[in-house]
Amino acid sequence: MADLEQRVTQLEREVREIRAGMQTTNAKVEAIDNDMEGIPGLIRAESRLADSRSARVMAEIADLRAAMDNKFDAVLRAVAEIVAEGREKSG
Repeated sequence: MADLEQRVTQLEREVREIRAGMQTTNAKVEAIDNDMEGIPGLIRAESRLADSRSARVMAEIADLRAAMDNKFDAVLRAVAEIVAEGREKSG
C-alpha cells in the first residue's frame, strides 16, 4: 500500500511538472502569436516605405530628365546660332 501511495504521489508530482511545462509552452506560443500579429503590419509599413522611396526616385529621375532635355535644347540652340553666325560671316 505504501508503494501505491508513493507511486500516486510521484505521478501527481509529474502531472504538476507537465502542467507547469504546458503553461510555459502556452505562454511561449502566445508570445510568438503576438509577435506574428505584428509582422504583417511591419511588412505593410516596409512596403509603403519602399513605395514612397520608389515614387521619390521616379520623381527625381523625371526632374533630371527634364533638366537634361532643357540643357540639350540650349546646346542645340547655341550650336544653331554659332552655325548661323558662321554662315553670315562667310556669306
